[in-house]
Amino acid sequence: MSTTTINPTELDVRTLMQDLSDRWDHADGEGYGALFAPDATYVQFDGAMLRGRQEIADMHSLMFRTMLYGTRLVTHEIESVHVLRDDVVVVVATGAALYPWQPHVVPKRLSRQTLTLVRQDGRWLVEAFHNGRIKPFPTSGPLFSVGAKAVRMRVDRTRRAA
Repeated sequence: MSTTTINPTELDVRTLMQDLSDRWDHADGEGYGALFAPDATYVQFDGAMLRGRQEIADMHSLMFRTMLYGTRLVTHEIESVHVLRDDVVVVVATGAALYPWQPHVVPKRLSRQTLTLVRQDGRWLVEAFHNGRIKPFPTSGPLFSVGAKAVRMRVDRTRRAA
């Protein structure tokens, strides 16, 4: 019989990730924002950046009433927990916001998040959050070959003209 040992930091990370999901699932933008440091940065999946706890809370409150209405946040996998110091941790996780008609995470909805967590006044807060959709860039196949040739031709033509 094997046992898995979870260190206290990893347990804290899992708790914070669950808190983020719980507040998302209850469409609680203010509560979601409260899990971020006052000066946190938040890069959304589309590249837009939010600055500060209040902007994060306000945007999520708006989105929970509109485009993310009825969604739930699913952490698919915590891929790594890297302890930089006793009070700073970097987490990489995958997950998705799912609509009620989506029973599970589908590949086109999956994102990878990088979170920098800081311990302030005895609790973990998100200091920086970056979210990107997982859409691997093709590195083989006929479309890749055609695209690569087109890029080389255009670069070479530009260089000759310079």
